[in-house]
Amino acid sequence: MNTTFQPRLSQLLLLGFALGVTPAVAQQTTNGAAQPANYNKTNIAPGEFQAYNTFDHRYEGLVGTPYLSKGWSMAKVTLADKRELAGAPARYDVYRRVLVVQPYANKKDSVWLDANRMKEFSLLPVLPGQAERRFLPFAEAPDAEKRTAFVEVLYQGASGYALLKLPRKLMVKANYQGGYAADRRFDELVDRTEYYLRRPDGSVVEVKLNQKSIAGAAPALAALGQTKRTVKTEQDAVELLRAADPAK
Repeated sequence: MNTTFQPRLSQLLLLGFALGVTPAVAQQTTNGAAQPANYNKTNIAPGEFQAYNTFDHRYEGLVGTPYLSKGWSMAKVTLADKRELAGAPARYDVYRRVLVVQPYANKKDSVWLDANRMKEFSLLPVLPGQAERRFLPFAEAPDAEKRTAFVEVLYQGASGYALLKLPRKLMVKANYQGGYAADRRFDELVDRTEYYLRRPDGSVVEVKLNQKSIAGAAPALAALGQTKRTVKTEQDAVELLRAADPAK
């Protein structure tokens, strides 16, 4: 006679509750072997140990900055109602499309100004020899989504042509979960700069920093394509437009 003690399921549950744990209810598989109730046969290979209720702590936070540049610069701001604010520390948050201004001497409070509240702003030079950087709301952007951003005016010609720089910050999300993940354990703000040529009629067209692209966007400036020039930088593009502008 087999006198081995065989506890009932109800007794096991009561014991588990008394110890502060919740036992997994066993269920019968097709081959007769018992498996825990939270067994997931899509995750567990035969003979492989599976841990339950685990957490993935590999996320490493945010890489990059939402700001146009490090630190603060003195700014001149023209508000929408034409009032002016000058000499306050400021920094442009490219990702949120706001100018963060510290208008008070204690530097504990800041004000966020967006394209609806400003006509324009300029960031003053930080080091000797640097130029003032002027920014305008990109109200004429071909893409409606970009009309709340600000563009930097790299060149403004007397004939109405202007070279505009649109700084952008794109969020690339972390991707480390799943079998085909890239094992990127952080979110990242990535720079994506775009350039536009504004024409005398107010229209704008996106351009690349090369002579062919800029000349194609301004067919009225015939001189743009007459002399072969090497254009690789923003300053090269500015010099190209300045040399071709008939009203300079």
